[in-house]
Amino acid sequence: MRMQPQPWPDSWKETAEQWLVYLTACGRAATTIETRKRKLAGFARWVEKPPEKVTRTDCEAWMGREHLAAETRKGIRATLTGYFEWMHDHGFIDEDPAAKLPHIAGSRPHPHPCPDAGIRMAMEGMSERDALMVRLGAELALRRSEIAQIRGTDVMTDVLGERCLIVNGKGNKQRLIPLTSELADLITKAGDGWLFPSRNDGGKSHIRPERVGKIISRRLPEGYSTHSLRHRAATRAYVQTRDLLAVCALLGHTSVATTQRYVAMPPEHLRGMVAALAV
Repeated sequence: MRMQPQPWPDSWKETAEQWLVYLTACGRAATTIETRKRKLAGFARWVEKPPEKVTRTDCEAWMGREHLAAETRKGIRATLTGYFEWMHDHGFIDEDPAAKLPHIAGSRPHPHPCPDAGIRMAMEGMSERDALMVRLGAELALRRSEIAQIRGTDVMTDVLGERCLIVNGKGNKQRLIPLTSELADLITKAGDGWLFPSRNDGGKSHIRPERVGKIISRRLPEGYSTHSLRHRAATRAYVQTRDLLAVCALLGHTSVATTQRYVAMPPEHLRGMVAALAV
């Protein structure tokens, strides 16, 4: 059997794994913990020294590599500050090398909704399972991690007698999203099991979010991903309602400012405005 490589060097293993247990104890989402683990492992392999020997210069050099997106740098900073603060608090190091890392200004990337024509083309020839993944992203604005962990029993009836989906989102926060009868029926077919069970253990666990992303992205037009389906849902929802608060609730955001980054201004609105401004 092929041995899987260790995620980090031996000198990091004990404290890194203890820190991940600490994050779990704090109630951090599994997806967040996995991201922190991946980023810390990358830094540990790159720095080529035990954590007790890491300096502030090492941390800044890792954050300051060229061609990193602002969001990537923010994730690296969060990982390093979290880990080394924990190391310092638990007496593993006398000085925290990440305590004064620079704050990263948030970027404002343009929304990138996948066109409906591209979605319809992607779904042609897809299995019913894979097409349902696409629809959950495009119609309900679900993240890939949210798609992966749906159970048939997550469909409930609200106070109006309509069916809705209990979504387990980031930070272990739940939200309810109304369902069409068609989607509700497709989801409840799973009974009390996973809607997308893993094929590696006979369905005892759900499919990995990364797998959901690959299944969807490989069929979408080039340059579009699972996340672009959330942008599509946000944009269409805003055009329909003109209600950013409602769109914010749909996406599971805590801030309308975040939601604004998902909503693309419909071109026809700008064209109509420019036409109205003509002298």
